[in-house]
Amino acid sequence: MILYTYSHEPEMGEDRWKDTGIRDEFFAGLDEVRQAVLNLRAEMLAAGDILWQPIHIELVELLAPTTENLLILLNDGIGPIIHRYEIVETVD
Repeated sequence: MILYTYSHEPEMGEDRWKDTGIRDEFFAGLDEVRQAVLNLRAEMLAAGDILWQPIHIELVELLAPTTENLLILLNDGIGPIIHRYEIVETVD
């Protein structure tokens, strides 16, 4: 299963998927996440008091949706069921 999300994280690594209390948003398609990031940038720039920092759009490939993996997701978060992820675009 392929999903997309975005992050302000400057580097990818093991800590990327640890629970920080900040909710990740996931999207089914690249166009959806790109539009969400562009909307976020427009809102932040319109506010004028927040400095925009580049946001990375990430492709996230999850392990197969089995009962075991669903339980892992519910109990431990998304990190343990991520097969791979990569930055596919950066919005400056």
